[in-house]
Amino acid sequence: MVRLVTKPGPRHLKSQKKKASTKERVDRLFHWVLLGAGLLMILSYLSVFISPKISFIPMFLGLYFIPLAGLNIILLLIALGRHTYDLFIPLVVLLPAIFHSDLFLKVGKGDVPEQTGEAVKVLTYNIGRYMLAGKGMSEEKTISGIRALISDENPDIVCLQEFLTRDTASLFARLPEYPYRYSHFFHGSTFFGNITLSRYPIVGGKAITFGKSTNLCIKSDVNTKFGIISIFNCHLESYSVSFTSIVKRLTRKGYFREEFASLHDRIGNATVRRTDQVEKILEIDRENPYPSIICGDFNDTPVSYTYRQLKSGRKDTFSEAGEGFSSTYSVLWPLLRIDYILIPDGLGCSDHKVLRSPYSDHYPVISTIFENNSKN
Repeated sequence: MVRLVTKPGPRHLKSQKKKASTKERVDRLFHWVLLGAGLLMILSYLSVFISPKISFIPMFLGLYFIPLAGLNIILLLIALGRHTYDLFIPLVVLLPAIFHSDLFLKVGKGDVPEQTGEAVKVLTYNIGRYMLAGKGMSEEKTISGIRALISDENPDIVCLQEFLTRDTASLFARLPEYPYRYSHFFHGSTFFGNITLSRYPIVGGKAITFGKSTNLCIKSDVNTKFGIISIFNCHLESYSVSFTSIVKRLTRKGYFREEFASLHDRIGNATVRRTDQVEKILEIDRENPYPSIICGDFNDTPVSYTYRQLKSGRKDTFSEAGEGFSSTYSVLWPLLRIDYILIPDGLGCSDHKVLRSPYSDHYPVISTIFENNSKN
């Protein structure tokens, strides 16, 4: 039997060439998308080393570390499905993320250090001037809720940021179980700022202000069960713009370029100011004769220059004894962690928790800290 073989006609060959050409273009585009996403991820890693005074672009990408990691994971899965060697691009880029993972999420507490000495419980909380509570919650109910939360948790030291009062004389009538207090307030029609409350004597204090900014840090020298510890209660520079405001401003018809430039400048200026604030705090700490705990609202994520500078020589209580998501900010939960308790290497931490309370846009962070007599 003779089988006739027909040659493909010109139209069929042209169709095959067109399909091959389309596939090549898609492959080439996908390759460049992988490279672009990988480059952004690498820049987010570099954000912890590059001062925003040099460039704030890495800092901005560090802020989006989790979304960028998620994007590269999705691209890796797509590359696996396409059976392309380009999958090594996101694979290699994602490897360093392993070393950052426990800053955002921990499955189980892991090896929590054993408490070997006296313990002190510390709470830090940005209460947002009682203006940023859950929907429909009055100022009176917010104040009452925060007082109840502190009483229930029963910490030994309380560090509050964006504390607001209309009468400083009434402060000592609130939470009388904390007889020792140090604060610094800016005032107009009301008083607002940072306040540290303690069951232990506060034997010294210093207000660290930042020029024209209403952000600040207060240092309180607290005579605890295991000696004098300096508590730096920080509220560092914020971007002073909400995510909702960003979207509204950028979507104004005909004003995108102007709004983007304005937003660019605001973020850049805030980042540089925050860097200056960190340098000032660390300069004072270097002259400090006591071991120090640095806590509060840093307005920056763990993948940032701010966090790396403040954490140097210290331990993060979430990494030591936390579990689950580390996020401390209700907006875009669980992506944003901006509130911390950092302790000296000579102390241990047996417990760390974040309470998802409705009384502010921030969540309170609580850690049990002890004198670590064992080898670190």
